[in-house]
Amino acid sequence: MQIWLKEKIGNPDLFTGRKKELAYFLNWTDRIKQEISQSTAILSRRKTGKTALLQRLYNLTFQKNDTVIPFYFEIKESDQWLLDFSREFLLTFIYQYVAFKTGKQEYFRYSRSNYSRALEAMKKEKLDYLCHLVEDAELADRQEKADSLWDIARNLPRLAAEHTDERILQIIDEFQFLNRYIFRDKSCKDRIGNLAGSYLGTAEYKNAPMLVSGSWVGWLARDILKMLPGRFLFHYLENLPEHEAVEMILKYSHLENIPVAENIIPLMAGLTEGNPFYISSLFRSKYPEKDFTTEKGLIGTLEFETLHREGGIKGTWMEYVSYALEEANDIHAKQIVLYLSKHRKREVGRDELSEKLNLEMSDSELEEKLKILVKADIIEQGSSNFDYRGVPDNIFDKVFRGVYQKEIRTFDPKDITKEYKALCEKLLKNNKRLRGEYSRYKGAFAEFLIIHRLRHEACKNNELFKSVMQNLPDDFEFTEYERIWSYNSPPLYEPEFQTDIFAKAKEDEYSLIWEVKNRKAKFTVKEAGDFVKKAQELMKLEKISKAVLIVFSAGGFFKNTLEYMKKQGIAWTSDRRWLENHSEKLPKRLGN
Repeated sequence: MQIWLKEKIGNPDLFTGRKKELAYFLNWTDRIKQEISQSTAILSRRKTGKTALLQRLYNLTFQKNDTVIPFYFEIKESDQWLLDFSREFLLTFIYQYVAFKTGKQEYFRYSRSNYSRALEAMKKEKLDYLCHLVEDAELADRQEKADSLWDIARNLPRLAAEHTDERILQIIDEFQFLNRYIFRDKSCKDRIGNLAGSYLGTAEYKNAPMLVSGSWVGWLARDILKMLPGRFLFHYLENLPEHEAVEMILKYSHLENIPVAENIIPLMAGLTEGNPFYISSLFRSKYPEKDFTTEKGLIGTLEFETLHREGGIKGTWMEYVSYALEEANDIHAKQIVLYLSKHRKREVGRDELSEKLNLEMSDSELEEKLKILVKADIIEQGSSNFDYRGVPDNIFDKVFRGVYQKEIRTFDPKDITKEYKALCEKLLKNNKRLRGEYSRYKGAFAEFLIIHRLRHEACKNNELFKSVMQNLPDDFEFTEYERIWSYNSPPLYEPEFQTDIFAKAKEDEYSLIWEVKNRKAKFTVKEAGDFVKKAQELMKLEKISKAVLIVFSAGGFFKNTLEYMKKQGIAWTSDRRWLENHSEKLPKRLGN
């Protein structure tokens, strides 16, 4: 996949999981063609993968080059005059539209302040039919008619779709900032607190539906329900399921070159509860003794991230807390958060809060305070307007206590250590489930180790690594591969498939497609046949003409399987030296 819009995640390989969500929104995008997709809001806290999901959806839609044209715009968290904001919005759309129509990535880099250059590009690319709208916008801009310019900019995507009978996918990131950071005047004194409401009619159009996001869940939900009732569906982005959390841990271990011991993988997935921000924060932590080969090293890193002033996890949560306490800065607000966090597995009514915390305020005053905390995402609304619950997150609880519990009662940081250790013990005690999961961890961990060998060692020690393989072509040599990754078929591609390792080489060298089985059972003919089919699909998709198929099977091979693989030209190995750990800190062999 070509990256048209630069993704904030950085290395595209870091995008992990979200298969269910990506498939859902690709299908939602496909339904735009029939004008049956309703505008939708994705809600989730900061750094949980919303922007990565939206930008990947943009690039996949752009790459497909169908009748749905994607448009991505992020609302900045800074004060802006409506006139400047409208100009940037309009010209961003124009340049992305021209880039889609022409397939020229250069238009993504054009300045968002020059109308004449935009008009020149449209005429050059024979897209004159929108020029009159841009000319009207330029006139409104010169006359400083900000409201008129915003009307043109806001409606331009749907009008472009209407003119060509195409469809536009409007992706607006951090939509809640529309009501906070846009001002009527150039000096940014007169905030427009209801600008989101201008989309009341626009959001209903099915030829250019909106996909908006917000990292202030309570804030965005409240704005939409109040100003855009019935216009948006809500889609809550949850934590990663366990298998995707494991995939993310191993992928970050590969790319960050930070070893993770096999027995630590389920502990990291469990302690972070599959939160992608927590996982990435652990790998990027500044903790000087960061070590993911021991339980002590993992807990030490998590404690640093939770309690230390330079912890990334603590810093992000404190953004939410600081906003809440600006609005309701008193000891009662802190008591409420602590109480709800402590009892976060159940809903709590206002009467219980008032009684247990001896709150000297009326029910209406308490309700107003709770609304502020909900808006700031440090507590959640329950099933009724009367009930509330703590954030269902064991790490937030520890961050908040680490900062504020001293003000309310005695707090010992050692309590946090004890709680993390207790949670590790609980995870490890669930041996029956973990044993069942270890087969998956073993397979994924084996892929991790083989990828490391291919990336750092095989090319330098060609004869050694070729000697532990069977049925390689006579002219085969390991090389420095352009890219090595676990390969998944594109979303909605039929047939859907996944190959354990794909090492892409230059055109005149052998690329590698691996099947990895780290188990006791022998590799079967049926599995070999299925592997060939997957490899053929991969080679077709990636336009690979020269490749070697390789099977690693720790349990060996049936005799008829080897006969089949010889005929098909598939190489094989069961030599466990491929799985010897590359770090002295790790156990010598998997499973030890």
